Amino acid sequence: MLTIFRSNRAELLAQLLATQLRLHSPGPFEEVQVVVNTWPTSRWLGEQLAIGLGGIAANIRFPFPGSHLRRIVQLLLEQPGEAASPPGADPWRANHLVWPVLELLPGLLKEPEAEPLARWLGERSQTHCLDLAHWQMGRAIADAFDDYALYRPEMLAAWWQGSPVDGVGQPLAKAQRWQPLLLAALRDRLNAQPFGLNVQEAIARLRQGPVPAGLLPKHLRLFGLSSLAPIQVQLLQALSGHLPIDLYLLTPCPDLWQRCSNRRERLTPLVALQEPFAPDWLLEAPGLEARFGRLGAEFQQLLEGTGESQLGQGREQDLFFAAAHAHRGPTPAPLLAQLQQQLAQPGEASALERPPTDSSLEFHPCPGRLRQVQIVRDRLLQWLADDPTLAPRDILVMTPQVDAFAPLVSCVFGDSDATGVSLPWRLTDRSQQSEAGISRTLLQLLQLASERLTASSLESLLDSPVLRAHFQLSSSEIARLHGVLQRCGFHWGLDRAERGGAEATGSLSWAIDRLLLGLVMPNTPGLAPSETAPLVLGEDLDLVGRWLHLLTRVRHWLGVLRLDRPCQGWAEVLQGLLGDLFGDGGDHAWEMPEILAAIDDWQQAAAGCGQSLEAAVVAAVLDERLAADSGRFGHRSGALTISALEPMRAIPHRVIVLMGLDAGQFPRQKQRSGFHLMEQRRQLGDPHSGDQDRYVLMEALLSARDHLLVTWSSRDERKGEPLPPATPVRQWIAWLQSQLPCGGDDLVVEHPANPLDRSNFLPIGNRPPGSCDRRLLEARQLLDAARLRSAVPLANQPIAAECQAAGGLGVVSEEPEDAYTDLHSWLVAPQAQWLEQLGLKPREWAQLLQDLDRTSLDERQRSQLLREAIDGSPTSVAETAQPPGAASNNDPQTWLQHHRGQGLLPPAAAGSLEARTLAQRWQSLDTSLRGLGEPQRIVAQWQRWQAPVELRGTNLVVVHTAKPRSRHCLGLWLQLLVARSAGLNASQGVLVARGEKGFAPLLRLESPNPDAAQSELERLAEIRAHWRSRCWPVPPQSGWVYGEAESSKPGSGLAKAIACWEGHLGAPGERDEPEQSLCFGSSLSGADLFDGPAQRLTSELLTPLLEARR
Repeated sequence: MLTIFRSNRAELLAQLLATQLRLHSPGPFEEVQVVVNTWPTSRWLGEQLAIGLGGIAANIRFPFPGSHLRRIVQLLLEQPGEAASPPGADPWRANHLVWPVLELLPGLLKEPEAEPLARWLGERSQTHCLDLAHWQMGRAIADAFDDYALYRPEMLAAWWQGSPVDGVGQPLAKAQRWQPLLLAALRDRLNAQPFGLNVQEAIARLRQGPVPAGLLPKHLRLFGLSSLAPIQVQLLQALSGHLPIDLYLLTPCPDLWQRCSNRRERLTPLVALQEPFAPDWLLEAPGLEARFGRLGAEFQQLLEGTGESQLGQGREQDLFFAAAHAHRGPTPAPLLAQLQQQLAQPGEASALERPPTDSSLEFHPCPGRLRQVQIVRDRLLQWLADDPTLAPRDILVMTPQVDAFAPLVSCVFGDSDATGVSLPWRLTDRSQQSEAGISRTLLQLLQLASERLTASSLESLLDSPVLRAHFQLSSSEIARLHGVLQRCGFHWGLDRAERGGAEATGSLSWAIDRLLLGLVMPNTPGLAPSETAPLVLGEDLDLVGRWLHLLTRVRHWLGVLRLDRPCQGWAEVLQGLLGDLFGDGGDHAWEMPEILAAIDDWQQAAAGCGQSLEAAVVAAVLDERLAADSGRFGHRSGALTISALEPMRAIPHRVIVLMGLDAGQFPRQKQRSGFHLMEQRRQLGDPHSGDQDRYVLMEALLSARDHLLVTWSSRDERKGEPLPPATPVRQWIAWLQSQLPCGGDDLVVEHPANPLDRSNFLPIGNRPPGSCDRRLLEARQLLDAARLRSAVPLANQPIAAECQAAGGLGVVSEEPEDAYTDLHSWLVAPQAQWLEQLGLKPREWAQLLQDLDRTSLDERQRSQLLREAIDGSPTSVAETAQPPGAASNNDPQTWLQHHRGQGLLPPAAAGSLEARTLAQRWQSLDTSLRGLGEPQRIVAQWQRWQAPVELRGTNLVVVHTAKPRSRHCLGLWLQLLVARSAGLNASQGVLVARGEKGFAPLLRLESPNPDAAQSELERLAEIRAHWRSRCWPVPPQSGWVYGEAESSKPGSGLAKAIACWEGHLGAPGERDEPEQSLCFGSSLSGADLFDGPAQRLTSELLTPLLEARR
C-alpha cells in the first residue's frame, strides 16, 4: 500500500506521523526509519516527533533517500542463503567512478570512436601525469554516468547489451559512440551493475511474488521529499505491493495535482511519463503554482505513474490548512495568509487584499550587499521589538550567496554596539575551506604548489591563524615579515628552477638565503656569495629565527608538493605535512580527524589507480571531500539561522527571509558538459537547478507563518547602475500588483544607497524608520548639527585646548627638545607637522606587494640610490653598504657590482641600462659638486639651534638627487641661517639638484651677516610658536610658487599658485596630496584658499628668502 499524505503545512504532516507512531507503536527495540532529504529536516522532524510522542523520540533514524533505497535494492538482490553483505560504497557513484574512468581513458583514447575526446584533451593537456585537465574530464564523465544510472537506466541497459542508443531509443550520434565503449570497459573493470540496472532487476524480483520474511523493512516512511528520480519512484511503487509505504508530501495546493491528472488524460501514459511540462503550463495554471511549482507538478506526474510498476494499492489523504480562515479580527487576514489559502483553496478564496499596516510579505530592493544585510538586520529587529513572543530561533534567513554574504553578515549581525541589541545568529552551510583553518591552509598549499608562487599568494598563505599559532608569530609580526621579504627583493618564484633556471634572484629561496647570510656576514659592498647579498636586519634575533623557521618549512613543503606521485605517496606526504606545519592543530584540532578521514576515503576510492597526480588534482579531490559535510551542522541551534537555500527550504519558521535573489545568481544554472546526453533532451523527472530554485519560493511561501521578506541588490556596488531582481521575483511582484487593488502600493520598499540618508531615520506612512543603527543615527545628527553652522575646515580649527583636554592627543610642547628639527619640520611641511601633533598620519597605509620583477627604476628609486652613494646614508638600518668612490661611480659596472645580489636593480639588460643611467647622473652630479670645492661636514650651533651642514669651500651646499621643490629651498635657507648665526664662513647657500640638462646649482642664496641671520632665525621661531596650536593656512608648494612668481613679476603669483594648488590636465594639484586634502579639503578652490591672509602670510614668511636669491 502506497499512501500519500498531502498538506501545505509541514507541522501538520509531522503531527500526523507522530500520531501514527503513537497509535501503531513499534517494538521497544525496533528501529524506526524516516527518510528525509536534508540534515536540518531530520533535526526539525526529530523535535516535532518528540513533542508529539510525549517528550521523547528515541531509536529513530533519518536516512537519505539515495542511501536507503540502495540498501533495500542490495537486500533484494542478495542470493538466497548468502550472508547479508555490509553496506558499502557504490563503485558507480561519481566520486568513486572517476578513478577507474581515469585508468581506462588512455586505452579508450586509442579507439577511433573517441577521436573527439582525444582531440579535446590534446588541446588542454601536454603532461604524462594526471593533471587538472585530465581530472576535470574524468570527473565530468563520472558525473554523466552517475546521472545516467539514476535518470537513464533504460539507455544504460541497452548499452550494457551492446546497443548504442540514446535516451529515447534512437541511434546514438557518432561523436558520442565512445560512451558505450567506456561503459563496456567499466563493466569488465568493476564487475558490478549501476544502480538503475539493479533497481530494474529488483523490480523484476518483486514482481515474481513474495520475498523472504525479514528481507524488507516492516514499514517505509518518507517525509518532506519534493522530488525523486523516476526509477526511484518506480521502486517505491513496486515495493508498495510488499510493505506499507507512507509518503508525507508538502505541496502548495490540490489544484496543482489536478492539473497533472488532466495532463495525463490528454496524453498517453507513456508519453506523459517521458515528456517534461511544456511552456504552456503557465497558461493552464496562471497562478503562483505554475510560476514556481513545476518541480512539484512533475513529481506528481511520476507518482501517478502508468500502473505498470504499481504492485500495491495507492491512496491519497489531504490535510490542507486554510490560513486566512484562521485569522480573527476586524481587519482582513495578512496578505501572506491570503496567498497560502488561495493556493490551498483556489475555488473558495476571495480576491487578494493588503491591509494598510500589513508587513507579512515585503520586497526590498537594496543598493548593494552591505546595505542589504543592514536592511535585513534592522527589519528583523523591528519585528522582534513589535512581537515579544518572537524569538531569534523563529527566524530563518536563506540566500543562494552564502560565501559572498558571510563576511558582511559577520560584520553587521556581530556589531551589537551599533543597535544596542545582542542578536544571536548562526551562519551555516559553509565548508571547512571557507574558514581560516587547517583545511583552507592545506588547500592553499596544494594550489600554490601547482602554480607560480608570488609575494601576494605567500601573504595570503601566511595569514593563516593556524600557521601563525604553530610558529608562535603574531599577525603584526607576519605583516612585518612581508615588508622584510619585499626589502629582500622577493617578488615571485620558489627557487631558481621556477624562475627558468637562469638565476635565483627574486625568488623565495634567494630571499631566505639573504636573511640567513645577514645573521653571520656584514653588508659589505659587492659581497654577494652566489649572487646573494647579506641583509642585516635590526630585529630581535629570536623573531628573525621564528621567521626563518616558518619560511624554510613552507619552502620545503612547497618543493615537496610540486613533485608528482601516486595516490599512496600523496597520503604519506600529506600526513607528514600536517604534523610539521600544524602540530596538533591547536584551536583547530577538531579539523584534523576530518582531514585524515577525507584522505583515507580518497585512498580507498583510488586504491587501484597507479597514475601519478599533480598537486592541483589532490587539491580538487580534497576540496570536494571536505565540502561533503558542509551542511550537516549548525542548524536548529536556538539562534537566528542564516543558511543556503537547499537545507531548510521546507522547515516552517515564523519569519523567513530570502536574501540575495539577484539576477544572475538566482535561479542557479548548473552547466553540464557538452557530451552529457541529458543536456540534449530533457525528460520528465530530470533534475533542473532553475526549477529547484523556483520551488524554493513556493516552499518559503508555504513555510513562513508571520513574515516573508525578499531582498536583492538593486544597484551595482561599483558603478551605481540599477540592477533588476531575479526573473522569478520580478514575475511574482508583477503578478501580485495585477491581483491587488491600487497595484499593491508599498509592496516594494525602496531604500537610499547612503546609510546616513535622513530618510533612513524617519517613518514613512505606516512603516517605521528603515534603520535601527544608533551609531549611524548619531552620525546623521552630527551632520545635521554641522549643517546649521558654517563648515570649518580642519586647518582653521585650533587644537591646543581641545586636544589637551581630550586626554593627550596633540599635546603641544612649548619648548621642543630639538629646536632646529622642530622648526625645519614645520617650515618644509607645516600641514604634515601639525597633523602629526594631532596624532594623524594621512599617509599611513599598507604598501601593496610587488609580484613582478622591476623592468626599470622609478625616479624616487634612482634618487635614493644616488643619495646613498653621496653620503653613505643607508635607506634603512638594515642596509649599511658604503658607497663606492667618486671616480668609480662613473662606470656602470661599478653600480652593478656594488648592488650585486640585492635585487635593487632590474634583472638582465634592464639592470645594465639603469646602471648606465645612474653612472651618467653621478658624473653630472660629481662635476657640479667638484666645481664648488672640497666637502667638509660640520655641525653648526647657535643657542638652541644645531644643524649638520656641508661646506664646499665657502659654499654651504644642499644636494637633492631629484628635481627640487619648495621643501629643499626652505631647508637650504634654514641651514644657511643657522650656519651664519654660528659664525661659519659661508659666502652663499647653493642647492644642487637635477634640472632639465642634468645636475647643476639651481638656487644660490646670498649669506646674511650673523646679526641678520640671528634676527631672521628668531623671527621664524616666533612665527612657528604663534602657529603651534593652529594649522599654517598656506600649502608649502603653492605658497612657494606664489612668492617666487610675485618676486619676479608682481601680480602673476595668484594665477600660478591657483594652478599649482588645483593642478591641470596630466598633473595632479597639491590639494590632492593626503595632508593637504585632510587639512583644507580636496574640493577647496585655489581662489578660496588665497582669498584671505594666505597671500600676506606667504609674503611675510618668504620675502627674506626670496630677496636673498642671486
